[in-house]
Amino acid sequence: MLSGVALATKALIPDVWVVGAEPTGADDAFRSFTSRTFQASVNLKTIADGLLTSTGEITFPLILEHVDAIYTVTDEQIMYVSRSPKLSVLYLLRMPLVAAL
Repeated sequence: MLSGVALATKALIPDVWVVGAEPTGADDAFRSFTSRTFQASVNLKTIADGLLTSTGEITFPLILEHVDAIYTVTDEQIMYVSRSPKLSVLYLLRMPLVAAL
């Protein structure tokens, strides 16, 4: 999903900064981006079960070209945000923007 969102966003707004995030227990995109070489998923373990997939070898070059940074978050940080009403609202407000792209 990151590669497609980054590609579409940069096509519409070339100067925008595109940032990805993933859990530390499933950080193959972060490791790949940091090393600039594709790294397969190994021993995935996170509460973010929707991210228990691997970065694709086909989409990875798009990430390198169109993403400016990738950060990791812990499961504890994910749980904190999911329990915080104010932060959860910010998350929900972000979803239509992603869907619109």
